[in-house]
Amino acid sequence: MSKPISLFSGYSQRENRTTNYCLLLLKMLYEENPKFLAEVMSTLIGEDLGERIGVRFRQQEHKDTSVPDGLILQPAFTIYIETKNWDWFSDQQLECHLTSLDKENPGLKALIALANFETIELERFEHIRQLCADQYKASIAFEAVSFEEFVDALQRPHLPKNLADAVAEFRAYLDEQNLLPQWERWLDVVNCAGIPDDVLVGGAYLCPAVGGAYNHYRCKYFGMYRNKQIEQVALIEAVVDVEAAGNASVKWQNVRGSKDDLKKRAETKLQNLRPANFPTRIFLLGPLYATDCQKDSRGGMYNSKQYWDIGHLGADGAEALARILSGKKWSEIRVRLTA
Repeated sequence: MSKPISLFSGYSQRENRTTNYCLLLLKMLYEENPKFLAEVMSTLIGEDLGERIGVRFRQQEHKDTSVPDGLILQPAFTIYIETKNWDWFSDQQLECHLTSLDKENPGLKALIALANFETIELERFEHIRQLCADQYKASIAFEAVSFEEFVDALQRPHLPKNLADAVAEFRAYLDEQNLLPQWERWLDVVNCAGIPDDVLVGGAYLCPAVGGAYNHYRCKYFGMYRNKQIEQVALIEAVVDVEAAGNASVKWQNVRGSKDDLKKRAETKLQNLRPANFPTRIFLLGPLYATDCQKDSRGGMYNSKQYWDIGHLGADGAEALARILSGKKWSEIRVRLTA
């Protein structure tokens, strides 16, 4: 049985509470000004939907058989939202939603898969997108939306203070519930003592494309470790596995851009640095920024990598992070996640 959207939802399941809060924010925006909701939906789904939200007032509009002096119009639209706390969806469940959506009243229809997606490319939804295009003749739009994208869309620059504060509180709730990407807070500190030129000259880090010690979690930044210090910091633009000549796959990417371009860049890096060394995992790095964050404990770095949570440092970009780390000791700033 459905329930109205409320500040006091009464739901015991975290997934249902989160959905209630998402809808509550959308409802608050709409009640303040339908234009706000239209802007959010335009951002998340597309302008076609945004233009349908809110009553329109027209005058002297030509129709097939008449020209009414005045016209008040509310176009129809229907949106389904499927929310997950984890980055996992069942195709069968989404297909059932599409079937139900197709039976709704005529108008623009959309299905949103809402979760904490840690990747930009979402090929696993290709089957659902194909169904929308072929079986439903593009009458249903489908979008996979991360909680981060959702709350960013809510944060309009012209919101009144009460709504801006509500959106800020909602973002804090999502962060507390671990529903915002964690990789953006992570620095991958990698021991590059044996291969510094790959990073310093080639602008990349290369390792075997296998599991175990060479398997890296997704992180936003790369820290080059050598001589008991982090010497360089860079944004990790993407990580690409090159299995053979002409056979590459994007493992994950942190910047917008064509996957094909990233694959070509990775293959070029491999050809220049270690020709025909397959399979290889290539970290495509942004500009390097020098720093000197000193390891103040005994000995060197015993593991090949460490992950640091640097979210508390408030760095806006690799250059700012390098500046913050410069002159610091590891014990001063490190929040270590795992070896």
